[in-house]
Amino acid sequence: MSTLSQFLGGGVTTAIVNAHSSGWTSATNMQAGAFNGGREVLSGALTAGTLATLLTVTGGGQVPMLSAYAKDTTSRTVRLVVEVDGVTAFDATSSAVTAANSGIFAAGWRGSSGMEPAQPIVFASSLVVKVASSLTETDKVAIGYILHRS
Repeated sequence: MSTLSQFLGGGVTTAIVNAHSSGWTSATNMQAGAFNGGREVLSGALTAGTLATLLTVTGGGQVPMLSAYAKDTTSRTVRLVVEVDGVTAFDATSSAVTAANSGIFAAGWRGSSGMEPAQPIVFASSLVVKVASSLTETDKVAIGYILHRS
């Protein structure tokens, strides 16, 4: 019988290197929705430039899709931070986002219909997802994610 560790190397994600972590600006259609099965969490009240925790998971699991995006067309930057087992694995900020559902991703990829699941973020004991906006606002930034618990 095969196990997940055979395919993922048995370890947790320690660093996420993708187009957004490497300076790519932003992409469209980053939202969670019926086409990708993702769950959306709105930011609540944000203070400009201050990180807010939107998701905390205790225990192990995988996240094959995780994005942060704007909910309207007001110009802003969006920052996404992912902590895996207490270590920051991803910390990136978009360029100015001026289209609804545009932003950046830490896991997944931008397919023809929008965000699609891909190589997962793997964690053994905890996952924390934080976002920030360049504006002080309420529920205008969101994360979209798919989570598999182990």
